Amino acid sequence: MKFRILVLALLTALIGASVAFAHDNSGNGKPEAKPGKPTSGPNCRPRVKVVLRGSLANDPVADDTSFMLTVSKANRHGRAYVSAAQPVTVNVDAMTKVRRKAPDSAPTKTLDSLAMDDLVKVSAKACKADLKDGGTPDLTARHVKAHPAPAPPPPPAP
Repeated sequence: MKFRILVLALLTALIGASVAFAHDNSGNGKPEAKPGKPTSGPNCRPRVKVVLRGSLANDPVADDTSFMLTVSKANRHGRAYVSAAQPVTVNVDAMTKVRRKAPDSAPTKTLDSLAMDDLVKVSAKACKADLKDGGTPDLTARHVKAHPAPAPPPPPAP
């Protein structure tokens, strides 16, 4: 009786092991792309954060839907914007948060408070596939943080 139970347990273990090894595990169980999710264009997945730093190339007014930025630095997803034709156009919408902090004054939160030559840091989201191979898709900013450029040093006294 004990021998039959031992043989039955061994047979069950061998069948379970053969089924586990027969399973195709080529993609580690992850699909190539989620069905119904576009990989390019609006509402694509995956989206990555693009951070651009530079100086403002125009003086936007309250009704503007974009501003011009001369990009000097970027994170790895935004490297193509540094070598692109300057200045770069950055779009804004109602969801964009704008913050400008000048010394000895309260922070302002409107697009028209930005001034030409302000130092700006822009955060935006872009489709990873659109950024591939040095692509520079249109960006809509989520956050714009700015402050005035430092004053030039006074000339040395003779």
